[in-house]
Amino acid sequence: MRASQCLFNPATALCKLFISNAAALENPRQLQRLLLPSRTVPIQLFSPSSQRHFSVYHARMLNSYQLHRREKIATEKAASRGTMRDYDIVFPWIQLRQPDGSLSPPQRTHLVLKDLNLELDTLILLATPRPDDLTPGPEYPICRIADRKAELAAEAERLAMRKSTPKITTKKLEINWAIAPHDLRLRMARLKEFLGKGFQVQVTLRHPKLRRKKRADHDQSKVVLKQVESVVSEVPGAKETKPREGTLGEMLVLLLQVPPSKLGNAPTETAPAATEEAPAEGKAEAETTPSPVQRPVAEDIRMA
Repeated sequence: MRASQCLFNPATALCKLFISNAAALENPRQLQRLLLPSRTVPIQLFSPSSQRHFSVYHARMLNSYQLHRREKIATEKAASRGTMRDYDIVFPWIQLRQPDGSLSPPQRTHLVLKDLNLELDTLILLATPRPDDLTPGPEYPICRIADRKAELAAEAERLAMRKSTPKITTKKLEINWAIAPHDLRLRMARLKEFLGKGFQVQVTLRHPKLRRKKRADHDQSKVVLKQVESVVSEVPGAKETKPREGTLGEMLVLLLQVPPSKLGNAPTETAPAATEEAPAEGKAEAETTPSPVQRPVAEDIRMA
């Protein structure tokens, strides 16, 4: 038999005392807010007057920022690729260079392209605008209208000339003013070898980097420089391609090369000199190099 529940237990008494009296006195919405668990984040009610709309000023600023960013990216691409033309030009305004060298008033790019017959003519970007008022350069991009066939033919000719031009390999040779006579002979043999092969040789004459090493005086520096000049004069056609940089006895840089047109007349008498110095040179490299593994000839030859 099921036991009956007592009508006067503590739970019933408390419910009747608080809930029933509150339901009679309070608003139902207020009672529900009191009984339900509270939210950790309060509900925010916005009135139409408190909402801040995105103003026209901010929209214009955003469009201006996006435009400047596109122009900056286009400028970087133009610098990397070389030439921008036709619809690759992203600048909205341009100035056209006239045949007499003057510039036209600023024009919209899409209107200029619309009036062009792109099968016959092409619009080429010549100069990009300056990024700000403090940087020198044109205010608007400068373009010109060129004949498409003539421009393509000229570009193909430039590419062919660039491919036919031989690449110049530069070798660097460092010589200490206080270099020993044996090491100086090795350097001079290598200098003669490089010039005979048509390399561009950059000779750097300087004091040793470590202060504890011996430093040459002015007379010794003159002897070393005279030896370099004597070796250069022995190679037909070898000459300095740039003015000398630096001072005698401190740091002096010489840029030497034999013109490609005179390489065919280079004598073969430099080969015995190179073969005579080859064993001594190998010995010098073995003394200065801690690794026992033989390595190929380096691009730069440092001081001993």
